[in-house]
Amino acid sequence: MVSITRLVLLASALLSGAAVPSTRAQPPPVPPSRSASCPHGIDGTACPFCDPSRVERLGTCEEHGVPEALCVECRPFLKAAFVAAGDWCTEHDTPESQCRVCNPASARDAAARARSAGADLRWQQEPSLTCSTSAAVVTLASPAVVRAVGFEYAQVRAAPLTRTVERDSELAYNATRYARLSSRAAGVVAEVVKDLGETAERGDVLAVVESTDVGSAKSDLLQALELVKLWEANATRERALVERGVGVEREALEAETKAAESRIGANRARQRLRNFGLSKEHIEAVERDGDTSSLLQLRAPFGGTIVERAVVTGELVEPGRLVVAVADTGTMWAMVDLSESDMAVVQPGQQASVTVDGLPGRTFAGRLTWISTQVDPRTRTVKARVELDNGQGVLRANMFGRARISAGDSRRAVTVPKEAVQWEGCCNVAFVRGETEGTTFRPARLVLLHDAGDRYEVAGGLEPGDTIVTRGSYILKNEILKNAVGAGCCEVDYLKK
Repeated sequence: MVSITRLVLLASALLSGAAVPSTRAQPPPVPPSRSASCPHGIDGTACPFCDPSRVERLGTCEEHGVPEALCVECRPFLKAAFVAAGDWCTEHDTPESQCRVCNPASARDAAARARSAGADLRWQQEPSLTCSTSAAVVTLASPAVVRAVGFEYAQVRAAPLTRTVERDSELAYNATRYARLSSRAAGVVAEVVKDLGETAERGDVLAVVESTDVGSAKSDLLQALELVKLWEANATRERALVERGVGVEREALEAETKAAESRIGANRARQRLRNFGLSKEHIEAVERDGDTSSLLQLRAPFGGTIVERAVVTGELVEPGRLVVAVADTGTMWAMVDLSESDMAVVQPGQQASVTVDGLPGRTFAGRLTWISTQVDPRTRTVKARVELDNGQGVLRANMFGRARISAGDSRRAVTVPKEAVQWEGCCNVAFVRGETEGTTFRPARLVLLHDAGDRYEVAGGLEPGDTIVTRGSYILKNEILKNAVGAGCCEVDYLKK
């Protein structure tokens, strides 16, 4: 029978969030010896690249937010392994896959790479065939002890369930409504008409650049047009003389050839102005009014907001240098990193919702519009895009959040709260209460099919109507582990899988 005093003390400590004191000192990780069998320069048994299961088994480093087995802050000897694997950011002296400057999704990427090498999440593990946990029963002394521990319960139920995929996301401008405008000719910024945050309509002038190349191109067009007039008039006169029998055919042909060449020159001059970004209407105005000004206007290709300004008045700019950027923020994109296994259920057109870290309590509805056709070779993730309505203008580019994609039709399924599921070394279990106000709890080995947010879908181990422990279930797990030492149900089963 379980020691009542020990159980109550353990429960009060764990439920209050206090740490349970350990009688053993925790030494820092010791650098393993080098091994010729490990291509990464360390002992293969300690190498997370040679043994990816270490990533899942050791969990997450709470201090640094990366998998414990991949944490170079706690395990400096891993640097050699990352360098050998070609995964090292020399600029920031950290693994490139964990670099939060070069790769903001670093912790997620490291875990994704480990999972792709074979380290499954614990909730995805199937029950061990050799596990004897389900034969164990935890029995408390009395209902008073049960109440003192403070267990909370939930009833297993079958309910409509829509499979969802939840992944990290980062907001970006809608690329089809985002333009980075640069000068197409070298020159000096004469005026910045629209400043940051101001709105513009399609065709509005955003900035003006003074360029001698533009003035020369306009002059070349006007000169070409005058040559067209001259040679066309000469060709008409020579052809008339030939028809009256007083002209020479050769001179008429030469005049007509010159007229054709002049028209080609005029078209070439027009094209040069088009290459500078002048519209058809603007070029017609140059021809009509004889305008030879050297001013080049940068106009908005669509209505939006000025989101970047890279120059000031009087600054010299070269072709291709960013001057201003305009974006229509009415819609935004959430760029999502999907895992390879998500490809079996996720497809364009599915409904999605996004929550943003900087806007707690708010959810933004959208639709999955695109999935990449390639897997990132380093992170082993697949880029996808959710289009969001931003009519209120509260979403900002580069915000981080979480995207939930509805990846299937609604169906009835048996689900349990995540808090009720415990990993006891080789199996996922939930504790079923024996009877009302009962003191016995039976661990049920679970087959978990799907992560449904705050619940798991269960395919085996429980039946609708079972009453299971939620809050405090880890106390019962600890009792099972205490009594199972030496019984053959331990982490070794997981390692052998």
